Amino acid sequence: MFKILNATGGYGKTTIIRDISLEVKAGEIVALLGRNGVGKSTVMRYAAGLIPAMAGHAEIEGIPMPNSPAKRAKMGLGYVPQGRFVFPRMTVIENIAVAAASNGYNPKNTVEELMEDFPILVPKANELAGGLSGGQQQVLALARALATRPKILLLDEPTEGVQPSIIDEMSGVLKRINKENNIAILVAEQDLDFCLSIATRAYVMDKGEVHMEIDRDSLRANKTLQKELLGV
Repeated sequence: MFKILNATGGYGKTTIIRDISLEVKAGEIVALLGRNGVGKSTVMRYAAGLIPAMAGHAEIEGIPMPNSPAKRAKMGLGYVPQGRFVFPRMTVIENIAVAAASNGYNPKNTVEELMEDFPILVPKANELAGGLSGGQQQVLALARALATRPKILLLDEPTEGVQPSIIDEMSGVLKRINKENNIAILVAEQDLDFCLSIATRAYVMDKGEVHMEIDRDSLRANKTLQKELLGV
């Protein structure tokens, strides 16, 4: 359903990722793992159209995606970058409504649906996003991405700086929307426990390349791999 094929890219003249290929099937949750600095975020930015492709491309349902990040969003790609992304001077409701409207969906209905999905946002609904805690901003960033009704959701380090109780809530919501709405998810993470709780398989990166593909049970059992490539 979603593929990255032979992706090579970076910043300026510096190549960060080389010949990356991976696939997320419809309704599947896949993890992208590796230590800091191996290129996970660059893969995500490549897929979202935020860095130029030196080679390769990304596609949804067999159709290569255009260069424009906005057009990729309209094709069904949702993206939550590392460090979150919210409009700090807009309220929680306005953040969600703008995301929905930008992709042609009813803002009022979408806000109501996502408030049900993320009850932690309800008491903060009319507050400015910039005043939320880091964990609350991360949940809002996730809600904003879901407001575009994506076919594939890309999450870059969603647990970074988030307290355990909110991580557990995010995990539950992600598994539920994946099951109920058949949304495919690719999550780049260092938190192995979080990934093992939601993903069925993983790609492990090292030095800008995909080192291996592995299923959840094999990854859980391979302590040597966890130590050498993941730093666990």
